[in-house]
Amino acid sequence: MRGDNFRVLFVDMPISIKGFVGYDPADDYYTIYINSRHSQSQWLITYFHELKHIENEDFLNKGLNVGYLELIAH
Repeated sequence: MRGDNFRVLFVDMPISIKGFVGYDPADDYYTIYINSRHSQSQWLITYFHELKHIENEDFLNKGLNVGYLELIAH
């Protein structure tokens, strides 16, 4: 993971969603979306959780389902 190929956006989302990360393979660029309705401490937890997905290259693990990736991330 490079330090210049991701950004963070705070977005109003349903309260049940803490955040998620999107990936654009054409530009090799990530966007971390964090639920602005949560607390600042939850923002940090979510931010580091989503960074871990990027560092683990979860987007390159084609064929693995999101539920499984979340299970092994915890």
